[in-house]
Amino acid sequence: MTQVKRSRLTLITLVLVFLLPIIAAKLVLDRHWYQGAATNHGTMIVPPLDIADVSTGLPAGWRLGLLVDQECPAQCQQALHIMNQIDVALGKETERVTPTVIHTSTLPPTLAQHPTITTVASSELAQRLGEIPPHSLLIIDPLGLVVLYYPTHADAQRMRMEAKNVLADLRTLLKLSKVG
Repeated sequence: MTQVKRSRLTLITLVLVFLLPIIAAKLVLDRHWYQGAATNHGTMIVPPLDIADVSTGLPAGWRLGLLVDQECPAQCQQALHIMNQIDVALGKETERVTPTVIHTSTLPPTLAQHPTITTVASSELAQRLGEIPPHSLLIIDPLGLVVLYYPTHADAQRMRMEAKNVLADLRTLLKLSKVG
């Protein structure tokens, strides 16, 4: 092989070394062969639900919320218990998160058993949260955005598994958060 052919072959090889990964990446992304991983366990609300203008009664900082109506069925009672457990499990971060129950008018009598949970009566706030399934646990950031929600279950075992998901997401958000 002559010197010119060897130089051209080296140049072509060098160009291919840099172009092939770019072409392969473009092909994988365009053909949807790559499924991006989601690190959140709850259902993310995209775009986040902005409740800042109607959240005057909510405590400051991060809130773990539960929207209840006049009745509190078994899944609601399980959620209340789990809210207390998550508050304890947060450890030193517990000061940053306030367990909060949002209700419309009359408070269910079962809430008297949970004195550590803050209650907020606001029909405007409850109406704004109407698009989220009832008795769902909500994560509300300090800016007044509902970012994630989780279903509640009447079965204690399933609710404990859901609590692990809430706790994992809350820890991640608190770790990465620059506010609250």
